Amino acid sequence: MGEVQTTSGGVPRARRRVPCFEWIRAAGCVAITLLHVFVSLDNAVGIEALSPSRVLVEDLVAVTFTRWAVPVFLMVTGALLLDPKRKVSWARIGHYAARMLFTLATFGLLFCLIESVYDHHGVSLAVVGEALRNLVTGHSWDHLWYVYALLFLYLLTPGFRWLVGRLSRAGYAFLLGLLYLVVLVVPTALFWSGRHFSTPFNVVPAMFYYLLGQYAWRYLRPQRGAKAPARPVVIAGAVSLVALIICAATGNAVYALPEFCVIGPFALLVFCLFMGYATEPIERHPAAALLADYSFGIYVVHPFFLHVITHLVNPLAIPVVLYELMALTIALAGSLGVVWLVRHIPGFEGRI
Repeated sequence: MGEVQTTSGGVPRARRRVPCFEWIRAAGCVAITLLHVFVSLDNAVGIEALSPSRVLVEDLVAVTFTRWAVPVFLMVTGALLLDPKRKVSWARIGHYAARMLFTLATFGLLFCLIESVYDHHGVSLAVVGEALRNLVTGHSWDHLWYVYALLFLYLLTPGFRWLVGRLSRAGYAFLLGLLYLVVLVVPTALFWSGRHFSTPFNVVPAMFYYLLGQYAWRYLRPQRGAKAPARPVVIAGAVSLVALIICAATGNAVYALPEFCVIGPFALLVFCLFMGYATEPIERHPAAALLADYSFGIYVVHPFFLHVITHLVNPLAIPVVLYELMALTIALAGSLGVVWLVRHIPGFEGRI
């Protein structure tokens, strides 16, 4: 998601674009922003009493259908970096890892400071120290777990490339199946034991999506003019989707989070649909190309604008749909603006 290749001087250069991955980036950053719009509205006091049917529909359908973004983003990264046909040097891996560290040291630290200042109603050395501690231990804003996970995955990439390059298709499928069982059972056990997820553990589900992306790219791409995914992928994705809806309907929406991997087969189905149908060069659609180019920055920044909106605008005072459209527009436009400004600061080029 939002990978930027650079010259030896650190100047961004055009990456070799895969159309379906560009469309995933564009659609995914809108989906994740829309997901957080729905979630922030659900958390608004009194909104369920005001419009219970709309909240129910959004919880069961809209939220469920937008949760694919982060798993599929991780799958795209795995499809690219674990492809044995692509040369991935230590320098490139180091560049990607440095981007994640930069993101955490800037936006991650800023979000931690905002949280600590808000909790303590002021700034002090103790507050700054708390923010730094939260950053280092992975307790920044929740959505940044993806950035921490990417950092770990980049560092593990040489080992993963060595492993998948030596596995047969059957061996690769067995590894994914085994890993899927682990990420279904362990997070559930931790959750029921009352233990909070730590960022180091979150990398384990991320590993599953990362490896799954390369498997799908290598073995599940439509062949000979076909577009539709293979029947087993469709069936597994449909079962996963039904399970997600049941989780939401029974008050167990936490299991729809990417960490629990119930969404895994549905994410695979979405990934395969993009591979089959999103084949047109995205450059023919400037707005979509812009979103794809800024997708990583949008992912990082957009929750800030949603927090501001929820504090400044009472969602009960205007029609729900109008509030959602306004929040989505402000979050996307604001994130685009912030990322554009950051990219024009000397030394920040190609960082986000």
